[in-house]
Amino acid sequence: MLLITMVLSIVMVAPGEIVITEIMYNPDGPTLGEDDLFEWVELCNRSTEPIQLEGMMLNDGSNQLFLGNFILEPMARAVVPANESSFISAYGSDILIIPWSGIWTKLSNSADMLLLYSASGGVLDEIAYFDTWGVDEEISSRSAADGIGSSLEKISIGEENTETNWAPSIDYASPNVDPDTGDPVCWGTPGEVNSVE
Repeated sequence: MLLITMVLSIVMVAPGEIVITEIMYNPDGPTLGEDDLFEWVELCNRSTEPIQLEGMMLNDGSNQLFLGNFILEPMARAVVPANESSFISAYGSDILIIPWSGIWTKLSNSADMLLLYSASGGVLDEIAYFDTWGVDEEISSRSAADGIGSSLEKISIGEENTETNWAPSIDYASPNVDPDTGDPVCWGTPGEVNSVE
């Protein structure tokens, strides 16, 4: 029975049911840490059924991360972290973490395309992001998600992955502050509803 359930969950996953909802592509080095330790990607199950993620793959051309045995419940969110122990040291152990195998070679800080493949090889979701997404020219020429602290969050998780549907996170619950200004910083909302939704 367990095998049948796992096979059905793999075969019947449709595009848009498991989606990429948040990306920490350029962590704030002074307050959070190095990219190869503190990058992460959040996935959400938008369907009404639990879905087995094992065999799915996150790929940006350089990284090929094969997801391990993990059942994501309906509307739940979980994180694929570059380094699990580093992620837990920053965010705590209460956030759901998806195991993976492969080599994490860093996401691009300027522009990248992330694709999520099903276990059968179909594309479930894809996003081509740029470091200009979320720039508020009245404040800075640089996006808050581009190494200043924020993650890049999807605004409406059921809509397309366009620039207008993604924005820097605005939840300033980070325990640290900017060492130069003393201002609060934002490390995103991994495992939770996005702050910009």
